[in-house]
Amino acid sequence: GNMLVQDGLQCRVALKSLWKRNHGNSGKANALERAMVAGLGGLNLFGVIILGNLLKQMTMTPGGLISFAAQLFPLLQIYAGSFFAIPLFRWLLLRKTNNDIARRNKAREERAQELLSPEPSLRRKLLSARDMAQRKVITPGEIVYTTEKDLLDQEYEVREWERRFKKLESD
Repeated sequence: GNMLVQDGLQCRVALKSLWKRNHGNSGKANALERAMVAGLGGLNLFGVIILGNLLKQMTMTPGGLISFAAQLFPLLQIYAGSFFAIPLFRWLLLRKTNNDIARRNKAREERAQELLSPEPSLRRKLLSARDMAQRKVITPGEIVYTTEKDLLDQEYEVREWERRFKKLESD
């Protein structure tokens, strides 16, 4: 009984460090930095919308800087959209991952609680497993195969052992 309580305390400490996995975070930026980035993205999106409207309203043939802006406009649209789409996708993926982590942590905690307060049948199995888990030290005489010796030397030793064994059997 007392040994099981001591094992339970050791087990509780070990399980606490094993079963819980931390959630992922969305980055190291603080709230002000995130707000500034969102403002910059909003300004970028606003600029692309204004530029798009100006390019649609042009009646004369564009030249120089306006022509360059018109050619670059699809890339600016893609950039403005991806400025919000990529973090949104990352946030959704992180949210799903964190929900999965929370679900697995809860399941681990439930299994850990089952080990810490086992039902009578599980308690008997745990005690039996502990009793059977005695350490056995293997001596050099009990080693059947080792990488310390060349295979040919080991085969010779096996043949020599078999020869002696057969000699003992025949006597």
